[in-house]
Amino acid sequence: MNQSSMDGREMAAFIAVFNHLALPPRVPGREDPGLAQISYDILERLINATRSMSNLPGNPFSRETECVRRSLQSCQIVNEGGKLTASSLLSVFRSLRVNDVLILHVTEQNAGLLIRRQTG
Repeated sequence: MNQSSMDGREMAAFIAVFNHLALPPRVPGREDPGLAQISYDILERLINATRSMSNLPGNPFSRETECVRRSLQSCQIVNEGGKLTASSLLSVFRSLRVNDVLILHVTEQNAGLLIRRQTG
């Protein structure tokens, strides 16, 4: 995707995502208004990248890459809208496979929590 094929809204979204992945020279003095959408877009890009990596011919790490993709999808589900809910947590806990990692963002504490299922 090149710059000339994006409209103004797409370019603004792209720049917002980029600024959250690579620290810009001048950081804004306020929180971005569309932070939940930016987080969703970042996760979508990571999920698509891991899907592409899993499908590479002869990839000796396709199983591991698939595990990372499932973890990112669970992260996207449980952190949707920037808030953790009991129903989304229960749903994701039920579907967590052995060695999968659940990534939680605790907004109020600006903290991350990783939960890994070790046994069946």
